Amino acid sequence: MLLSRTDVRVTYRILHLADLHLDRAFAGLGCYGEVARRRREGLRQALRSAGEAAADRGCDLVTLGGDIYEHAQAGLETGRFLATLFASWAPMRVAVAAGNHDPVMPGALWERTEWPENVHVFREPMLTPLSLGDGITLWGLSHRDPAWLGDPLDCDSVGAEGGVHIALFHGAEMGSRPDGKSIHGPFHAAHIRERGFSLALCGHYHRRRLDAATHLVYPGSPEPLTFDEDGERGPVMVEIDNNDRLRMEPLTLNRWHAVRADCDVDGVASAAEAHECVRDTAREALAGLPPERSMLRLTLRGELPTQVALDTAVVEAVAVDACGAAVVRVRDLSTPGIDIAAAALDRTARGAFAREVLGALEGCEDEHERAVLDDALRYGLQALEDVEVGLR
Repeated sequence: MLLSRTDVRVTYRILHLADLHLDRAFAGLGCYGEVARRRREGLRQALRSAGEAAADRGCDLVTLGGDIYEHAQAGLETGRFLATLFASWAPMRVAVAAGNHDPVMPGALWERTEWPENVHVFREPMLTPLSLGDGITLWGLSHRDPAWLGDPLDCDSVGAEGGVHIALFHGAEMGSRPDGKSIHGPFHAAHIRERGFSLALCGHYHRRRLDAATHLVYPGSPEPLTFDEDGERGPVMVEIDNNDRLRMEPLTLNRWHAVRADCDVDGVASAAEAHECVRDTAREALAGLPPERSMLRLTLRGELPTQVALDTAVVEAVAVDACGAAVVRVRDLSTPGIDIAAAALDRTARGAFAREVLGALEGCEDEHERAVLDDALRYGLQALEDVEVGLR
């Protein structure tokens, strides 16, 4: 992506990445044991690959926009890994702006590790300058606690000083915050240019964003950390020519893949038929991808006859057997083919049960509680029809 076209010599190159999350547990994705170990090693490899890409492209600086590791899980060995790797990148410089998962606080690896001379860790919660030479200045800040809510761009304008000024921080751009994403270091993209910065290299949002209008860069997580972090992933390279013009290039370096797929089981006559649908969907979803480095989220949709019971654990095993994915997680959003209104009219225990749950649903405003009641109604009516109930 070009911010300004140029045919002159490039004089300074920066490789920017963020949100690596070294030592992540991955249990929430269903990754345990050997798979979890491979995922964590994959994160380390992502950082190695970023350094190799930076060296291959003649970069002068690697910037890290926070959440490089997870403080709760990371130990001193992770600090030694980072220090050794960064030292091997010399003479490339490394600049670190810590985030909410790896804040510069007592006990943090940023404080406990002896960093090589080519590494600069910003330690204050306000933008401070680091001269890169040739009229280029990097302004960085770090979170000093996990719940920091300061505005990274709450500062005086730097534009009057001349040259190229680049901001590096971890924060939540409030005009484009994804649903449910936590707020740490809230700021507005419009303030980037207003404060005199030519570019803001950020971290926190895990989906890549290169905004030529506001000059905001989120590289996204270099490897998928959740099932919705699909598509191409990797760091972003920034080039500054000797006319102070900038060019941004996203790099695709991810080795792991996250895939989401819907499986239509509407009207299947048996669990065996549903399993065949699952096999076909899983194979198609992972076509062309390395299954040993793929995570699949499979969602079952459609209306099932009451006599068809699906167990998600069994469905996950069927999908793994079909496509060989390292991780498969199934969400059963299918609905039972039950006439609930008719069931509520029955003068039986089945009807009394249906009326009781429907009454509870009518007065329920809590989304989680409604989901529990919906499942109770589904399971209960199936059980009262003497159907084997599959858990989801």
